[in-house]
Amino acid sequence: MDPRRVVALEIAATQEGVVTRDQARRAGLTDHVIAGCIADGLLVAVAPAAFRVRGAPQTERMAVAAAALAADGWASHVTAERLMRLGVPLGAVPLHVTVDVLSAHPRVVRLAIETGERSYFPVRVHRFRQAGEPLLTIDGVRCTDAARTLIDLARWLDLDDLEDAVERARRLGLVSTELLARRFAEIGGRGRPGTPRVREVLARSRPNALESKLEGKAWRMLGASRIAEPVRQLRVQVSSGRRHRLDFAWPDLLIAFETEGFEWHGTRARWKQDRVRTSAIERLGWRIVVGDWDDVVKRPTETLERIALALAERRALFRTA
Repeated sequence: MDPRRVVALEIAATQEGVVTRDQARRAGLTDHVIAGCIADGLLVAVAPAAFRVRGAPQTERMAVAAAALAADGWASHVTAERLMRLGVPLGAVPLHVTVDVLSAHPRVVRLAIETGERSYFPVRVHRFRQAGEPLLTIDGVRCTDAARTLIDLARWLDLDDLEDAVERARRLGLVSTELLARRFAEIGGRGRPGTPRVREVLARSRPNALESKLEGKAWRMLGASRIAEPVRQLRVQVSSGRRHRLDFAWPDLLIAFETEGFEWHGTRARWKQDRVRTSAIERLGWRIVVGDWDDVVKRPTETLERIALALAERRALFRTA
């Protein structure tokens, strides 16, 4: 194979199988060579001046790469979120890309992705200018950072879904509460869709990130009650020297509320492992109240009553001790 064609393949390999005409030119390929690659089917046009390599998987992530590269911009909004896998309940289309507002003629692209019969990914192009706009590169695709992405998504998400996305981004190490607050202040929230929800999430944020969507629902359940706010993700050292985290704890009363999701207790081995963990914590004097998805989502009143009763009993016990 012509070494110049190999260059195009090497570039595409880092970008979900996509390469642009400009990239190929900068790598030394002439328009004649590029035309030859197209003629023999090595490169297939998927957008203006953007091509996928023959045989590259025709996935959504490939379409995202093509959109960002063809527009000479970066993935943003829900498209950036899907690259980060934050799990928000929004659809994959249209694809969202952002370009520098100073770009004279941003390319508005329509991607043609062959899936047996021709189908299309519509692309929405946003224009934005902010000096020093931080970007990430995920799977070879540039995208807005997590803080910016979450702020952009706030217009389409309800408060609970936004909070869950923020907590997941924190767990993944993509953002901190401090960074989100700073970016929110820089971008400016007045009149921006979703501003009240971002402010509310920041106000409810605590130092330790929640570990699951179920914990997020439990946190909101507790916050809506009259029960004193617990410590989140409290670390407790047991006699073996190991340190375990308690989802929600009232350490002065040695009471904890633990959520049990199927993803953790899906196997017998994990169930047994958690029983050993619980036993070790209880030997320290802790009382653990357990709740699963149905307890938190379908029976919150009863679950809160169980927690309140455990707290009241401990207060009475400690007063008489």
